[in-house]
Amino acid sequence: MSLIILKLVFRLKITGSENMPKTGPFIIVANHSSLLDGFVLVSSVKHKITFMSAAYLFKMPYIGIFFRGIGAIPVQNKKNDINSIKQAIKILQAGGVLGIFPEGGINHQKNDFSPKAGAAYLAIKTGVPIIPVAIKGADKVLPAGIKFPRLNEIKVNIRKPIFCSKKINLNKEILKNTVKSYMKEIY
Repeated sequence: MSLIILKLVFRLKITGSENMPKTGPFIIVANHSSLLDGFVLVSSVKHKITFMSAAYLFKMPYIGIFFRGIGAIPVQNKKNDINSIKQAIKILQAGGVLGIFPEGGINHQKNDFSPKAGAAYLAIKTGVPIIPVAIKGADKVLPAGIKFPRLNEIKVNIRKPIFCSKKINLNKEILKNTVKSYMKEIY
């Protein structure tokens, strides 16, 4: 239903669908410039996505109910949230698909943030590919502080997978290079 609305009202255009694996496990990473991004992502791919979301959102009345209902994984705002990492690894080991916004929240200044390395860590730890997805126009449809969407075209570009070989011993350089490779694809 949301795909039909996004296509009719916001002229959603999806390119690169051939880059999406037919089955999991894999991790989707996407830029995050609007509250609409999760809905756009879910509508753009055929797979069930388990999102990793900030834990504070689960405490909000309606948003928390929604996130629990879709099985999102709450991520604490601390350096190493072992519980959420374990949950994410279980999803991937079961053949699932994770959705991660590496900015760690909605990002309005595209050059003024430090992307989180969680997706890179999980991909390298489990050996699953990362699928970068660039979402353009959602920030024009539902910018910060606006309650009602505006008419604007939304484009989704699904990029080629970044394959990660499983490594037990990770170092900062491996993580940094992996993060750089997918951030280059989504921005």
